[in-house]
Amino acid sequence: MRKIIKRTLAAAVVSLIPSALYAQGFTSIGPETMQNTGVSAIWILANISFAGMRAQNSSSTVWRVLTFIFGLPGTILTFLVVQEGSERAYGVELPTNDSRDE
Repeated sequence: MRKIIKRTLAAAVVSLIPSALYAQGFTSIGPETMQNTGVSAIWILANISFAGMRAQNSSSTVWRVLTFIFGLPGTILTFLVVQEGSERAYGVELPTNDSRDE
């Protein structure tokens, strides 16, 4: 019984491959999408970095200013929501050297 199910499932998957390849031609990612994705990645990473530096009370002023600028307008929300030195950013407990398990 299991062999029949496995063969049927394998045949169904193999028969769907041509239609998946045909659909891929209509939804392929072009150069414009890749450029927009890179800009979004920088924006997201800057927001995460600023939230972490704010929550851990980082003393690196230059990096904090750079991440704030590259993450705008999301970093304004982070500035209002994440408390300075709280060790928590958006509900996530950030690891510290003191809280490591030995």
